Amino acid sequence: MGPLPKPLDPQGVARLVRVALGREPAEVIIRGARLVNVCTEQVEQPGAVALALGRVASLGPELPGWRGPETQVIEATGLFLMPGLIDAHTHIDSIFQLGPYSDLALPRGNTTAISETGMIAGAWGLKGVQAVLAEARQTLMRVYHLTPSLVPPFPAWETSAGLGSEEIIALLGDPACLGVGETYWPGVIDLDPRPLRAFAAALALGKRLGGHAAGARGERLMAYAASGVSDCHESTTAEEALERLRLGLMVQVREGIVRREMEAVVPALKDLADTRLVSLVTDLCPLDELVEQGAMNVLASKAVALGVNPARAVAWCSYNPAQYYGLTRLGAVLPGYIADLALVEDLKDFRARQVFLEGRLVAEGGRLLAERPVFAYPPEASASIQSRQVTCADLRLPASGQEARVRVANAVNGTITREVEMLAPVSQGSVTPDPARGLFKMAHINRHAPGLEMGLGLATGWGLKAGALATTLIWDTCNIFGLGASDAELALALNRVRQLGGGWVVVEGDKIVAELPLPLAGVISPLPVAAIQASVEACEAALRSLGCDLERPFLVAQTFCFTGLPFLRLTNKGLLDVRQRRLVEVVL
Repeated sequence: MGPLPKPLDPQGVARLVRVALGREPAEVIIRGARLVNVCTEQVEQPGAVALALGRVASLGPELPGWRGPETQVIEATGLFLMPGLIDAHTHIDSIFQLGPYSDLALPRGNTTAISETGMIAGAWGLKGVQAVLAEARQTLMRVYHLTPSLVPPFPAWETSAGLGSEEIIALLGDPACLGVGETYWPGVIDLDPRPLRAFAAALALGKRLGGHAAGARGERLMAYAASGVSDCHESTTAEEALERLRLGLMVQVREGIVRREMEAVVPALKDLADTRLVSLVTDLCPLDELVEQGAMNVLASKAVALGVNPARAVAWCSYNPAQYYGLTRLGAVLPGYIADLALVEDLKDFRARQVFLEGRLVAEGGRLLAERPVFAYPPEASASIQSRQVTCADLRLPASGQEARVRVANAVNGTITREVEMLAPVSQGSVTPDPARGLFKMAHINRHAPGLEMGLGLATGWGLKAGALATTLIWDTCNIFGLGASDAELALALNRVRQLGGGWVVVEGDKIVAELPLPLAGVISPLPVAAIQASVEACEAALRSLGCDLERPFLVAQTFCFTGLPFLRLTNKGLLDVRQRRLVEVVL
């Protein structure tokens, strides 16, 4: 649907005024609903709302002049009228297309999403970003975007498709672009010229700078804020949230597929006198949750369960993010505001009965009322992997003797790795995996370059007894990552994911036992979200049958290559110690 409609001309302004005064009929009247007022953070008594020109003209009591021969009257007694919900920080530039996402999100009252574009930029560069933006313009719900500033984040250590500074600055000129997306704080305080150029261009346009301040405290956080960064979704504790709030940063409390932090953070914020700098975000909604329940409506429900005033919870998911991003006529049911609205059955589950976009009824009873346009990616999107096939000989880690002392990345939790040392078996002059002791070989291939540019490493903490996995869905670079209990299984998994054009693969012995194809730029499936989720579940079940005891193994696979967090990460250039900011040897 793209950005907000054009401002009203004088005749349009006059029409809204006349409708508000009862001198002209409204196009739609919603009667009997209790209004969720996000400005006073109160739920008002039942009344009426008049809509005209896709906007709210007036709030009840109903005036006789509102009704005309063509006025649509919606009886909403017993329901609650609230603004459509806004996900202020998400990543809907990978996994699924925007159309299938809106099929599930919009009928649940989620009318707007603000998405990063770093994944598609890493996977397919400017062409990928342009394709996502083209689909956004024809998607039923509003989808705004943020342009990345670091693609890849650390080019000395990793490779991706990439975006140049001039391309990034050009993207900032798009009206649907609300600013620069999350930029890792080390690159900013180390004065990397790339984010500095993007930041200056965005600030000159009056646009926002997204933050990723994980681990930044004190003077480092202060310097980060001084650069113009004005939000952060990485508050894992109440103390971190309050520190960011004190500096005037929008605290985006995350509850999604990567981390769930509402329980830790919301109690410290819910009773503050002023929470205009608080919003809730998914950072990407879990697929099963999206299919079964929705997106931001789930977070609003959780906020109420944690003791947040329902009207305040709605403001955190609508008015606050709209005001923060300068969408000044969005996110509230107020005169003159865009009529993106939801009628919900209660303020606990926020089950949407009807959803409106610009005053038009677009969904009812959890279903869209009209077929959405189908967006087709160009054929070249399915030919984004340039690297060659892998052989077992390519996976050799040279070492002498029968055992070698090796540096290993240990999976501490879903996002953190730590360095450990182990003794690894050596066979025919190469370190080999040892699943009996939990030692696995991993590979990271630059899929954007012909030939084979690959980093090798060793991992533990996965629980696998046999088999291998491979994926192209890895943060920032979207290269090919694989991990296996044997060189043969690892090579098979890597080659199969290459053959698919991207995705997830699970191998046991010489067989492919589960897979999720992501053929569009190696990171997107054209299938409905429910079908994607079924493949996700099959892949995770296959890994569990092979002994993997990680709750979300493919999320951990993503983080094993993620240079935005400590400590050991594998890139296509080798094993990286993020804290020391240098590549390190595997065999000690």
